[in-house]
Amino acid sequence: MQTSNTKTGFFARAVLPCLLAVAASLIAWFQLELSDAVTLPYLLGQLPVFALLNALTACCLTALLYLFTGRWHISTGAAGAVWTILAIVNYYTRDLHGSAVMPQDVLNMGTAAEVMGSYTLHVDAKVVCIALLYLPVLAIAFWQARLTRRGGAKPGWKARGRRALGCAVYLFAVLYFGYFSPWPVMPRAPYGWNWQPTYYTCGYLAGTVRATALLADPVIRPDGNVEQDAADALAQLDAASPATGESAAGDYPDIVLILSESFYDISLVTDPQADVDYLSNLHGIGNSIQGHTVSPHVGGGTNHSEYEMLTSNSLMLAPAVTPFNWLKLDGAESIVSHLEDLGYATLAAHPYTGSNYNRDSAWQALGFDETHFAEDFPTRETYGDRPYQTDSATYRDLEALYEAMPADQPRFAFLVSIQTHGDYDMNPPELDLVHAATDYGRYDGEVDEYLSCIYLSDQAIGELCNYFARQYEQTGRRVIVCLAGDHAPSFVDHIADHDGIADSDLWLLERSTPYFIWANYPLEGAGSQNQADPYNRMDLCDLAPTLFQTAGLPLPDYYRYILQMKQQILVQTGGCDYMDATGTLRAYGSSPEDDRLLRGYFALEYQNLTVGRGN
Repeated sequence: MQTSNTKTGFFARAVLPCLLAVAASLIAWFQLELSDAVTLPYLLGQLPVFALLNALTACCLTALLYLFTGRWHISTGAAGAVWTILAIVNYYTRDLHGSAVMPQDVLNMGTAAEVMGSYTLHVDAKVVCIALLYLPVLAIAFWQARLTRRGGAKPGWKARGRRALGCAVYLFAVLYFGYFSPWPVMPRAPYGWNWQPTYYTCGYLAGTVRATALLADPVIRPDGNVEQDAADALAQLDAASPATGESAAGDYPDIVLILSESFYDISLVTDPQADVDYLSNLHGIGNSIQGHTVSPHVGGGTNHSEYEMLTSNSLMLAPAVTPFNWLKLDGAESIVSHLEDLGYATLAAHPYTGSNYNRDSAWQALGFDETHFAEDFPTRETYGDRPYQTDSATYRDLEALYEAMPADQPRFAFLVSIQTHGDYDMNPPELDLVHAATDYGRYDGEVDEYLSCIYLSDQAIGELCNYFARQYEQTGRRVIVCLAGDHAPSFVDHIADHDGIADSDLWLLERSTPYFIWANYPLEGAGSQNQADPYNRMDLCDLAPTLFQTAGLPLPDYYRYILQMKQQILVQTGGCDYMDATGTLRAYGSSPEDDRLLRGYFALEYQNLTVGRGN
């Protein structure tokens, strides 16, 4: 009888509290998946293997806390609070920024705090649900406290040793067999074109552990024989593909490249029935090439778009990092290095702090001759109560910086604007310049303010082009202006027509931001349109090579290959699929022959990322 009571007591005091800790961690798994907007099919697909793996991973924090406190109820309650807070932060981050809270954000906390500080956080039903799920965790902690009540005697060294050994064995078993053994539960290389499939298929915490492991070596080696694929890619370059442009050496045009904050046309995904044509200048620009570039993210991730624009490197090979914080940029092959090889003077500017995305050091590493931040933008003009400098003021300040550049060299000026940064409920309604007639519910006010910002950006585009047109008349300097949006606004998926647009089409449309290439002299190819794609889309990685080709500049082999590939593959980083020359979406990895061009591109990119500048 005493033996039976002893066994019952051991189970109640030692085993059951452990099982309850795992049960609380299952709640943490559900909270985090809820915060990540995981749909029911994905959620069911995680059961039971990945759901349990995520729960056991969450329980690692509980085990660590138990190691130091020796109290199950304190450990469970504290760990549950951490996961609840993380889930709420992740929900808002994903909703406003377009991606989950990931380990790469550790070095970007300052930028994240600045960004989040500009948004108004709405407490909706999902946030309330995540918060209320902490109540059963507290109930579990209370139950554990009742089960493990003991007298005032402190545990001896043997008991503490057993506790430490048990926690260590648990942590090792979960991490080794779950992630780092030769045959882990979590696939070793689950990342594809973006973070969502991994996080949705395998769970938030499992995806985060794998993403954390990638930070040690953030560049993923493509499958196959990379060296041979790279050599084959260069050997396949069409002999007719020009290695040099039409401009005579030393007679290169000036280039102004602009990454425009949240510059997007919401009519791609919904009909706002606006009372003003908010893109009249863009649509009316003559002597230009126009279309849409496909950005890596929706609602945020400016640095990802910026990196792809400047380097032509797809972030498929570095999907788990913020590029300027984690990738080696010293001597990196980029539009900056190529233009400086041609004798260009180079400048980069942003009307905000240099610490934002680590631009102050990243731009210097890329080789810009001069960099300028908020203190060099003296106009200080804003729109209503919004704290960001308007594009009109930013362009006027940029014009002054441009004029101060060396007159005896061709000039390259790169600008990241900020006017249209979120949030979009900073101004009172009477300051709205554009009004949408479509009912968007709680997003009505945000849509009107956003469209008003886009209207001002569009007006500023007209002003900028007029300025450079006058420059040609007054000085004879030829200038090409290229502008592309970095991503759609954070609310775009909430107002998109999910019933009228197929999911695969919507995925691309939400990432298709307007671009144009305009010159103050006759531009060859102006008005060209891809008949296979009415949106005239190309990847952001294609923009710099296209700009070089349009400007008549000598083309590095990497750009030549991208331009040749572009004839067959219109979009190469638009999700798990790529778009071929007929406008058809194809799944990468399903056909070795269809993937041949992309394999060559990734092999060349990998060499650029790991070896350094190539030709």
